[in-house]
Amino acid sequence: MSDTAMSPANGVATSRINWRLIVPVAVIALMVLLPFVVGTQSYLLGIAVRAMLFIALGQAWNVVAGIGGQLSLGHGVFFGVGAYGTAILFNSLGLTPWVGGVLGAVASIAVAGLMGAATFRLRGVYFALATVAISLCLEKLARHFIGITGGDAGLAVRFIGDSLSAAQSRSPLPFFFASLVMVGAYYVLTRRLLRSNFGYQLQAVRDDEEAAAASGVPVFRTKMWGLILSAGMTALTGALYVQFYLAIDPGAAFGLGQAIQIQLPSLIGGLGTAGGPVIGGAIMILVSEVTNWLSARTAIHGLDILAYGAILLIVVMFVPGGLLGRTRRGA
Repeated sequence: MSDTAMSPANGVATSRINWRLIVPVAVIALMVLLPFVVGTQSYLLGIAVRAMLFIALGQAWNVVAGIGGQLSLGHGVFFGVGAYGTAILFNSLGLTPWVGGVLGAVASIAVAGLMGAATFRLRGVYFALATVAISLCLEKLARHFIGITGGDAGLAVRFIGDSLSAAQSRSPLPFFFASLVMVGAYYVLTRRLLRSNFGYQLQAVRDDEEAAAASGVPVFRTKMWGLILSAGMTALTGALYVQFYLAIDPGAAFGLGQAIQIQLPSLIGGLGTAGGPVIGGAIMILVSEVTNWLSARTAIHGLDILAYGAILLIVVMFVPGGLLGRTRRGA
C-alpha cells in the first residue's frame, strides 16, 4: 500500500497510514521491550518465545501457501525433520545444534524436493491431501522406530546445562532473542520476496497457473523453489523449538494438529501478507493462554481448539482476507 494517495476532489497528495506495515512492526518492537518490563525469568517471557515460534512457523507456511498458492497441509513434515534431526544428532553424536539445525534444514529441503516432485502434478484438494498423507506416514514411522525417535513417548534432548555450544539455557532469555531475530528476519525476507521477481512469479502462479505459464513463468520450478524456501524456514524453526522445549514427539512433529496450528497465524492475520502471520500468531497465543486458564478453572479440555475454530470462522465470514487482508502488492 502506498503511503500517499491522490485526493479525487482536488488531486492533492494526501497521507495514508500503512497499517499493514505499522502493526506488525509495532508488535515486534513491543516484543523487544518485554524482557525489560517483565524480567528475564518471567513466565511471560516463555509465552513470548512460544508465540514467536508459531509466528515463525506461520511465516514459513505463508511463503508456499499464501504467496505461492500451494495449500500444503503437511508442513509438519519439515518441522519434524528439523526438530528430530537436531535432537538425534546432538544425543547420538554430540553434534552442536548450530550445525545439527542446518543439517536438519538441508534434510528438509531434500524431502521438499522429493515431495514437490511427487505432488506438484496434482492441484487443489488433491495436492493438499497428498501432503497430509506424507505427513501421516512420517508420523507412523516416528512411532515405529523407537530406538531412534523414542516412539510414542517422544525424544528428550540431553540437557548439559547452560551452554552456548549446545544452544541450551535454564533461562528463556536467549531463546527469546533467538526467536525474535528469527521472526524479524522472516518478516524482512517475506517483504523482500513479495517485491522480487521470484515473488511476482509465485503470485502469478497462485492467481492463475495457465496464464503464468503462457507469460513465460516456469511454473513447476517456481513452485518447487517456493516449497524449498518454506521447508528450510520451517526446519530451522523446528530446530529452535526442540532446543527450547528439549523434547519432541511424533504428534507434535508430524501430527495433523500441528499442521493446522502452523496454518492459523497466516489465515487469521492475512494470507499472502508479510505482517499477517505476526498478528495472527500473537492472537493465537493470547487466546491459547486465556483458554488454558479457563480449562484449568473449569476442567473443560479443548477450549483452545474451540476458540481457534471460532476465530477462524469469524475471519472467514467477515474478513476472508485475514485481519490485514491482501493488498495489491501483498505487503
